[in-house]
Amino acid sequence: MQYPTLDRRSVLGLLAASAVPSAFAQDSAWPARPVKFVNWSNPGGNLDIVGRILSDAASRKWNQPVLTDNRIGATGMIATEYVAKSPADGYTVLITSSTGQLTNSFTRLKLPYDPVKDFEPISLLVAGNVGLMAAANAPYNNLKELVDYARKSAKPLSYGTPGRGTSAHLYGEALRKQAGIELTHVPYKGGELGAVNDIIGGVLDLTLISQGNAKTQSAGGRLKVIAMSGDTRTKALPNIPTFAEQGYKGFGLAGWIAAYVPAGTPKPIIAKIAATFRETLRDPAIATRLDGLGYEIIGGTPEELREFYRQEYSRFSDLVKNAGIAAE
Repeated sequence: MQYPTLDRRSVLGLLAASAVPSAFAQDSAWPARPVKFVNWSNPGGNLDIVGRILSDAASRKWNQPVLTDNRIGATGMIATEYVAKSPADGYTVLITSSTGQLTNSFTRLKLPYDPVKDFEPISLLVAGNVGLMAAANAPYNNLKELVDYARKSAKPLSYGTPGRGTSAHLYGEALRKQAGIELTHVPYKGGELGAVNDIIGGVLDLTLISQGNAKTQSAGGRLKVIAMSGDTRTKALPNIPTFAEQGYKGFGLAGWIAAYVPAGTPKPIIAKIAATFRETLRDPAIATRLDGLGYEIIGGTPEELREFYRQEYSRFSDLVKNAGIAAE
């Protein structure tokens, strides 16, 4: 019996067709081993807490261990580069923030990854704002009084943030420029509580911190909130006016947490991760816990995160430019 002769194109076509069922089988079987959620927060930080809430729920949903990997440093670049260079198989997920995935693009001269081309969006998870805070006994209670005081002060007021290039830093510089006052930025590697402690200790004048911590610290009675970011007042602190209400523009949504995987990750796996996250964020107990941290729950689709990022890129580009922050 004589078999037909196949040319090279036919052989390649048959090989590709035979590989399709195997690829689908691998996608449908995912995850077949432990998954790793990578974030760049210190353990106990808000980014870490959100990641662990999701990992605990995903582990139960997927019947596989979901591990938390904290890769701290360089405002997220270490963790982000690690995920960008990981296999595109869904077993390494980046839990990051607007600082790590967005503002580094403007404040760093060179990144070891492309925040758009090297990643596939999974979901915009939560969003939040920051509060401008001072010591409870500071001689100003709103932005007008703060600006008047700063203009008469013999030395610049100092403000602390979790680091250069964070939303808090950008907003601090935007206030400095819009108000025409002298402010000195003090970055804190240890997160927000370092700045809080220094305000209480009398060595720092101001800080910009997440609304959950702003609510907690103001309730403690040793700090007070001068203004909140956001287009509308936050439900966490409904009595505190926004920057916009006090005459300062451009202080919209301050920060967000989102999930990404390496570029090229199969679409069915992306869809499965995104669906798990949306389901988790709808759980009333988890929603209550995140609300306590001062976050608005989003739980969007990959397509929604892609479009949201495009809009935020334009907004933060203007914010960095207007604040006069040069890339380093």
